[in-house]
Amino acid sequence: MCSTVLDDIDRDLLTLLQNDARLTQRQLGRAVGLSPNAAGARVQRLVRDGVISGFHATIDHAALGRPLEASIDVWQNDALDRPAFEQLVRDDDRIVECFYLTGPLDFRIRARVASPQDLNELLTRMKNEGRVRQTDSRLILQYLPTTGEPED
Repeated sequence: MCSTVLDDIDRDLLTLLQNDARLTQRQLGRAVGLSPNAAGARVQRLVRDGVISGFHATIDHAALGRPLEASIDVWQNDALDRPAFEQLVRDDDRIVECFYLTGPLDFRIRARVASPQDLNELLTRMKNEGRVRQTDSRLILQYLPTTGEPED
């Protein structure tokens, strides 16, 4: 990844694309005061330089039957159990994000589940198959706007 210097137009393009990655070059150019080709060239440079690493769809998980979102802190028995847990994370599509962390806990997970019973089943599976010693879970009630990356 290159060390790219961003100007105000680049930052505006990034904000626009974070909000809607399907905007056309014409729409981007109009929004930032550039021609469509100039806006497209800037976006291509941001991709080439690694500033933009991908374009993503925002999924309505409730429409897919998983209206509840949970944050789960995970403690393992020991480091030898990590491969089993990582395999579970890859295999279970209810887990939408997993972070390996420093500090007192081992992982933090964001999961989408259909019901409290579905969350309980996931936690039980984590303990049985993922060799997890302890979990601490909370339902996510609402996202608050930030200046960072938007959540899906």
